[in-house]
Amino acid sequence: MRRLNIAIDQMAPRLGDIATNVAAHRKSIAWARRQKADLLVFPELSLTGYMVMGMVSHVGLAPDDLVLTELARSAGPLGVILGFVERADDGRFYNAAAFLKDGAVRAVQRKMFLPNYGMFDEKRFFAEGDRLAPFDTPWGRTGILICYDALQPAVAYLHEQAGAQLIVTISASPARGIGPEGAMTGREIFRIAHLAHSRLLGLPTVFVNRVGTEEGSTFWGGSQVLDPQGETLCELPEYEPAREVCEIDLEATARTHTRFPHLKEGRPDFILQELWRLCMGPHPPLSSPWSTIP
Repeated sequence: MRRLNIAIDQMAPRLGDIATNVAAHRKSIAWARRQKADLLVFPELSLTGYMVMGMVSHVGLAPDDLVLTELARSAGPLGVILGFVERADDGRFYNAAAFLKDGAVRAVQRKMFLPNYGMFDEKRFFAEGDRLAPFDTPWGRTGILICYDALQPAVAYLHEQAGAQLIVTISASPARGIGPEGAMTGREIFRIAHLAHSRLLGLPTVFVNRVGTEEGSTFWGGSQVLDPQGETLCELPEYEPAREVCEIDLEATARTHTRFPHLKEGRPDFILQELWRLCMGPHPPLSSPWSTIP
């Protein structure tokens, strides 16, 4: 596949109402299939709304739950990335993303960095994910970041080192904070992060942020798709539901990596050595087993 037709939907899910949100997902899936999209991306926690807090036990779903598998069947050959509350076998709950395709849940990525300051209280209700899970698709290996994960520089780098050819960020970023020049700081920091992922890692980057209002918080939308050089391929308006299909040239990634050879020199062995030194004290030599941790 040389080109990826990607659909993005910055919807406003209804808090705690899975049935209504599933119906909205089905409508968007039908629309994306009519548009001949290859991949459709929804925001963070699109099946439940963001402020689920004490409702997690009522809205949590196992990855093989009928809600997800039925959505996967309706998607058919269309790839779908959506946000949901994952109920794990051990009884813990995760803020997670599911990748659906060809009638089944093909991959799940758990949110790894949970904000816990100001209005955010995720660590109280969710467990932290502990593993990157990039997955293979017809358009290449794809890595998912969930909102706050995108603001941790190492995570996108690790996806790239694991072979990701596309970075997808799903988000529920509220409008908050005004900088010295009047710009919303939350929006600006995400814009900087995704531009960095695109330009420094040479990867197409997808950002889908929700809209609507929940429990007094308003979400700003502004979803984007960037090419491997940071150019905007499409951008949705702020503060209102919208969706669009745009085309990503997958061969542009290979061309970018040819022109910028530093992208092949990430030196994960050196990164591992220095992290060991910072966390554990004097580091083992690069020839030790620690230099080949899978």
